[in-house]
Amino acid sequence: MDAGPNDRPAQLDPASLPKGQQARRQHIIDVAGELLVADEFERIQIRDVAEGSGVALGTVYRYFTSKEHLYAAVLRDWSATDPIKHGNPVDTSRSPAERIRVRLHHSVRRFEEYPSFLRLQSTLRQSTDPIVSEIFAEFSDQVLISYRAQLADLPAGDAADIVSIVTAVLTHQLVLFGLGRQEAAEVHRLLDRTVDMIFSLNGTV
Repeated sequence: MDAGPNDRPAQLDPASLPKGQQARRQHIIDVAGELLVADEFERIQIRDVAEGSGVALGTVYRYFTSKEHLYAAVLRDWSATDPIKHGNPVDTSRSPAERIRVRLHHSVRRFEEYPSFLRLQSTLRQSTDPIVSEIFAEFSDQVLISYRAQLADLPAGDAADIVSIVTAVLTHQLVLFGLGRQEAAEVHRLLDRTVDMIFSLNGTV
């Protein structure tokens, strides 16, 4: 792993940067994301990101205090650009159960397609860096908001409880999948069972 400058600055507020620097910072995030698609987080070095971005190593560390900080931003951006979270109206012709089922399976399929992002998520979840923890919390909030949107026509308390339960099952099963201890087909099956049981007990279809 790369060693950065000894005196790294505190996290910069991206919104406070001039537009040119915002674009440079975003380019670094984009390049880091491309590297993660092709390789694992542990094998990527900050110098690889710097070279791919066409900037000096110190420039990367100007915007990101650590490799984990950079890749927390990558994960948050990757989540935010998920098409299912971008203004698509909720399909109210489907039942709440079917809507949440579709959303769950979408999450699994996305991590099936990008397994290195799943392993990155597991790594960042354990970080003790407060900057990383803050960004990871924003990532988690993005996910929860997109799930709750699927149940907006249910009572708020019911919707919150259902989302808490299904995302807990999803997270656990994805961890097992990422460790190679669970087949993707079994993850999908257990999520279907979870939805069926919740909505059967809840009396909502």
